[in-house]
Amino acid sequence: MLVVVGSRHDIGACEVVRRWEREGAALLSCEDLSAPGWHYSPPDRRVSRAVVHGRIVRERDIRGVLVRRPWLLPEELTHIAPADREFVAAEMSAFLLAWLSQSSCPVLNRPRGTSLCGPNWRPQQWALAAASVGLQVEPTRWQVPADAKTSVRKTPKQNRRLTEATIVSTRCLGDVNDDQAAGAKRLAAKAGVALLAVWFAPCKGGSRFVAANPMPSLKDPHIADAVCEYLLAN
Repeated sequence: MLVVVGSRHDIGACEVVRRWEREGAALLSCEDLSAPGWHYSPPDRRVSRAVVHGRIVRERDIRGVLVRRPWLLPEELTHIAPADREFVAAEMSAFLLAWLSQSSCPVLNRPRGTSLCGPNWRPQQWALAAASVGLQVEPTRWQVPADAKTSVRKTPKQNRRLTEATIVSTRCLGDVNDDQAAGAKRLAAKAGVALLAVWFAPCKGGSRFVAANPMPSLKDPHIADAVCEYLLAN
């Protein structure tokens, strides 16, 4: 079976589960994490059990996991007493981080730091990583008002159409040229992820990096199928 770790309120995650129905795909939601039946045994994965869509499954029967959330939010835990939600959300996130990190099956994307799905980098960190692998980066200005606690991102106004490259392991999908595909692959390797969306803006003589996301949209059936194939083939 294939497992999609996400929220039942996430339309995109639910659509992927329906698309992969033939492969026995199911959604692992926060409600499952508080259901009885879990048995986490890193030394002997053969006895490990998980609860997926309300059903207890053997971990060895899970062929692949797609992660569609960076963490759990207390607001989601409507089945938990309000006073306990923040603590329970933190505990669930910590458990998922351990479970996904140690899983023997393919996971897209594995946790990095405190994020459940790849690195939880800020735009500046993605831009720095892109520059470090040889990509031109779209100029961005950040303003911090004297009386504000957060900065405001200012990007040049443009009517240019962005180009999206989606990396799935060694494949690059999207209407991109060879240089953009190669750059997107280098950025994915730098971030330590096998699934990544990268956006480029055209500029004189080529293109510039704009943004990246380790949880790309899977509305395009070609991308969804490529992800499914990767999870089942490994």
